[in-house]
Amino acid sequence: MDGFATHGDRGGDRWPRLALAAHCVLAPLSVAAVVLMVLAGARLWQVAAVVLAAVALHAAVATARRRPVAGFAAASAAMLGLVLTPMPGWAPSALPSAGCFLVVLWRIASVAGFRLRLAALLVGVAGVVISGLTAWARLPEGAAAWTAAAQGAIELCAVAGVWGGAVAAARRRQRAARAERERLEAARSAERARIRRDLHDVIAHSITVMVARVDAAAVTTGDDGTREELEDVAESGRDALGALRAMLAVLDAGRPDRTEAPPALAALPDLVRSASTPVHRVAFEEEGTRGTMAIDAEAALVRVAQEGITNAFRHLRPPVSVEVLLQWREGEVLLRVRDDGGRGALDNGPAGTGLAGSRERVEAAGGTFSAEQEDGGWVLTARLPTKEQR
Repeated sequence: MDGFATHGDRGGDRWPRLALAAHCVLAPLSVAAVVLMVLAGARLWQVAAVVLAAVALHAAVATARRRPVAGFAAASAAMLGLVLTPMPGWAPSALPSAGCFLVVLWRIASVAGFRLRLAALLVGVAGVVISGLTAWARLPEGAAAWTAAAQGAIELCAVAGVWGGAVAAARRRQRAARAERERLEAARSAERARIRRDLHDVIAHSITVMVARVDAAAVTTGDDGTREELEDVAESGRDALGALRAMLAVLDAGRPDRTEAPPALAALPDLVRSASTPVHRVAFEEEGTRGTMAIDAEAALVRVAQEGITNAFRHLRPPVSVEVLLQWREGEVLLRVRDDGGRGALDNGPAGTGLAGSRERVEAAGGTFSAEQEDGGWVLTARLPTKEQR
């Protein structure tokens, strides 16, 4: 990325504090330094050059807030002018306002792309080299050369440290922003999965029951024309169900969302009774004393029963018999949905994702699920704990 980062607040929460420190701390110290320069006998043009550079550096900090490149360019030019200004007895780069360059360097290294960051580092290193060479050239006769080297080392450490800290902070913000995007994407995927499951469980089941009732009417009617019309309606319903399943496939994602508002177990008897037709017999039996279950466990039981009935109606040729048995045991409940295989299988296209969704629901609620063939039919079994066991 060669432009500016778009994450976070374009520079992190350190920038306001750094800018405030540059103006409120460095500026008064620089005023005191200028006064000392005057008292030390500096010439008027030298004092003017230092003051102009200091003002430019503070202006660069203000500019860098919205225009980091322009601010960095202004700070670099001001530092160059400051370094090249000869001053008796001290290095102009020691002016407190010179710290504004490090503040602007932090800014551009925080928000810029790789190339601009690298360019800023190279400019900073070049400035250190120029400052060191200038200091070495101005050493008084007989002075130790190591003083210029020490000054250059300190300046290089400052530039490298600020640049490295800014880059590390930017990367932390990028990781945090990436984690937030992934969290939002996971939330969207979970919501899509919840919608898909609800559509599958409610709409697909309702369409299947309607088709089963039309099939039943076609079998029992004595009028050939009416029978053909009803068979056409049933076929259209099966086509619509296949199209619905294909459409819902694009909403599939992840494991069940346990925050949805699921159906209560009290709805199970009514669900079974409403599914029966003259050629689809659905019986419900409950054994034992009903215990207390978690909401997600109740929803899993209802959805497994719904899936077993829906699959029998959709895939088996009527007449079909389905038995739904709910057994309450000590610490658990067992649900068995068994069909008799009808008069053979119907070709209704590829299988959906209902069984996989049922397994996920049951396992997410702490239970076990199985789907097996038995005596020509299918048996769905779900075993879930009650709250006494949990």
